[in-house]
Amino acid sequence: MILAATLGTDAAAEQFVVVWTKNNIGDKAEVIVDDKGTGRFANFFSFHAVQKQTNGSAYDGIVNKGSGTCDLVQGRGHCSGFDVNEKDGDMWRAGWAGECYPLTGKDGKPVVHCAGGFSIVPGSGTGRFAGLSGGGTWKGHALENGEFFVEATGTFEK
Repeated sequence: MILAATLGTDAAAEQFVVVWTKNNIGDKAEVIVDDKGTGRFANFFSFHAVQKQTNGSAYDGIVNKGSGTCDLVQGRGHCSGFDVNEKDGDMWRAGWAGECYPLTGKDGKPVVHCAGGFSIVPGSGTGRFAGLSGGGTWKGHALENGEFFVEATGTFEK
């Protein structure tokens, strides 16, 4: 027996690229493991930011709130979490994951860098974001003031 599935709708969805930056500002952090002997560090964290769209304005000013967890050994490892993105009462959610690694900063000390991907949680959009789908890539690094700078590019469909 052959099974077939049809994906899509009667009308073609519009695809578009959104590029933005943000500075994640830490809200809470809970250390799970901090083993100086092995260099393993794991934590839960939450943050907030305001996105600045760099290729248009429809997604500029989105208030971003997120949480995640990281498990690093000597500055290298995996982080993942979820974000809620809201503008004027309309919202969408995204799941994200990435790998982190240290690079030498201007002062010769290691700076945490991370890169990964994200995808919009299906059915999570409301208002103007209802029916939004897609995903993309992100990269970021720690800033001296404790914030975390992120650049992201997504291909969305609505």
